[in-house]
Amino acid sequence: MNIPMPPGVSFRKEVLQGNYAYIFRHFELGDLGRIVIQGLPNGHCYLSCEVSGDPDDPMTAVRKKIFKPLSEQVANTMESLLGNGSLGGAIPPSSPRSTTEIVESKLISCERCGRSAALLIFADDAKTPGDFEDYARKMFHKYKELDVPTWIIGPPVGELAESRTPTQVMKVWPSRDDIVTTTADEFNAELDALLDKHCSCV
Repeated sequence: MNIPMPPGVSFRKEVLQGNYAYIFRHFELGDLGRIVIQGLPNGHCYLSCEVSGDPDDPMTAVRKKIFKPLSEQVANTMESLLGNGSLGGAIPPSSPRSTTEIVESKLISCERCGRSAALLIFADDAKTPGDFEDYARKMFHKYKELDVPTWIIGPPVGELAESRTPTQVMKVWPSRDDIVTTTADEFNAELDALLDKHCSCV
């Protein structure tokens, strides 16, 4: 299928339970969504368009803004290739799909009150901004439920020098920040300062 992509967007084709799926990805936003093409007994096709992300995640709306016109473009292209009326139906991209993927993380508790104080999500294979966004998307339900400061920790950058090794980090909760490069020493100092302010000694 020859579909011109917007800047930063690519797609790949996979077989999903016997059907073809087109997965669309943005360099900075990660997976945008997928279109599953299912053949019907009458020879028509049915398109299922699914946005990646939790409906409550503000980033889902950002992904949908890019993905929706792409899904419409795919539907129009298929109509032109297969003939008018060839689509038996198409679901607009309004029902984000969930994920059950297990992601390594560490919940840090306050030593004084015992309550949860911070969440670290380890993205050992993250190389691009889109990879970090994938981890943020997959773990949104968790850090929203915990409602504690949350960071995604990427792999070390360059040569290992223990606590001075540069590492990419992105804070995603309660506010979303850009990816920064820091060291274990610098990040631990920031985390210690946060824990010191978590609660007062009674």
